[in-house]
Amino acid sequence: MRPGGDMTDGSVQTVLYLVDGLGLSGKTKSMVELACGLDPARYRPVVCTFDAEESPLSARLRERGVPMHSLKAADGLSVGAVWGLMLRMRELRPDVVHCYNPRPMLYGGIAARLLGMRRTIGSLSAFACMVPDRVYAFLPQKLATRSWKNRLRNRAAAKLMRKLVTVSPTLGENFCRYNKIPLEKLTVVPYAISLDAAWKYGDEAVAAFRREIGAAAGDVVLASVGRLVEQKDYPTQFRAFAAAANQAPQLRMVLAGDGPLRPELEALAKELGVADRVHFLGHCERVPLVLRSADVFVMTSKFEPYGVALLEAKAAGLPVAATAVNEVPEIVPDGRCGLLVPSGDVEKLAAVFVRLAVGAELRRRLGQESLREARERHDLRKTLMQYQDLYDRTRAANGRTVGPTVNGERSTGYQPVA
Repeated sequence: MRPGGDMTDGSVQTVLYLVDGLGLSGKTKSMVELACGLDPARYRPVVCTFDAEESPLSARLRERGVPMHSLKAADGLSVGAVWGLMLRMRELRPDVVHCYNPRPMLYGGIAARLLGMRRTIGSLSAFACMVPDRVYAFLPQKLATRSWKNRLRNRAAAKLMRKLVTVSPTLGENFCRYNKIPLEKLTVVPYAISLDAAWKYGDEAVAAFRREIGAAAGDVVLASVGRLVEQKDYPTQFRAFAAAANQAPQLRMVLAGDGPLRPELEALAKELGVADRVHFLGHCERVPLVLRSADVFVMTSKFEPYGVALLEAKAAGLPVAATAVNEVPEIVPDGRCGLLVPSGDVEKLAAVFVRLAVGAELRRRLGQESLREARERHDLRKTLMQYQDLYDRTRAANGRTVGPTVNGERSTGYQPVA
C-alpha cells in the first residue's frame, strides 16, 4: 500500500509533521500543541525534524508518546534528505503530511509527489510570511522572502501543498501576493493556546509566588515573558519602568526568560535605581503561574509578527501594555485588551505604566476583555477541531481541490482583507 492510499474511513489517520527543528518559537509550540491535542481515537501524530537537538518541546512530545524521527538536510535542496524522507514515508504510511515553513514544505511535497501522494498541507510561521513591503527599524534576521531564489522556492513549495495555512489573513495575503501564489490556496487558522493553563493555580499559589518576587499587598506587578535579546527592547521597558516608578511606587516587574542581555539589563536596573523592584526569573518552567500572579503583561518588542506570549497573557485575563508593531494591534486592539505605544517611546510607555498602576478599574476592564477575546479567538480546542476538519477533508479530496477556508471554516471562496 502506498502512503495514504487505501485507508478506510473510520480508521486512525497518521499525520506526519515535518519541521526544521523543535527550538522554542510560536510556530513549534503551536505544532506541538496540535500534535499532542489531536483526538487519539482518530489520529496518530508523528514528528520528523531536520535537527535532532533536544528542547522542552521534544521532551513534551516524548512524554505524550508521540514518535519522533530526524533526518539530516544540508542547506539548499538536499537530494539525500528527500530520499530519506521518502523511505520514512514508506515506513510510516501517513494519511496527511503537514509541513511547517517553506523548506520542509519543499522536501515534504517532493517526497509525497514521488510516492504518488497529494495529501500535503503547508503551514507558515508569522516570520516566514513577512515580505519587504516596508522599512523595518529592526529585524532579528533577514526576511526569507527578499531574494528571488527564495521567492521561486516559496512558489514551488506552495504548489506542492494542497492548502497553505497562515495565522493571520493579512500575513497570508501579503505572502501569497508577493510570491504570486493563488489566494485560493490560503486557509487562516490563528495560533492558539490552552485557556486553562494559568487558571489551575489558586490564590495560595499566587500569594506564595508574589512573596517570592518581593511583591507586597497592593503592589502592581508588570510581567514579561521572552528571551532577553535585542528584539524585545528591554532597555526601553526598564527606562519607562524607572520613570513610572517615581510616580507609582507600587510598581514591580518580573521577567521570565533568559538570554545574552541579562548581565547588561541587571546593570541597567542598578543604574536606574530599580534593581530592588525588578526580579529576574531566568529560564522559567512556571510561565502560567507567572501570568496568573501578575497584574499587567508587558511586551515592548521592536519587531513581533505574531506574539504567542500575548495570547497566553490574554488567556490569563491580563491587560496588556505593548508596542504597536507588526501584527500586535491585530492581537491586542488598543484600548480594548490593552494599551499600545510606538516602539522605543519611553515617555509614552511610562505614562501607560502609571495609568495601569493607579487604575484598578482600567486593569479590570482590559483584563476581562482580554479573557473574553482569548476564549473567542485563541481557544486551542477550536483550533484542534479546525485542523482535524482540514485533515479529514484533505484525506477525502482524492485529487480534487479542497474549498478555500477562513479560520478553518469551509467557504465558497477566499475573501481577501479589504
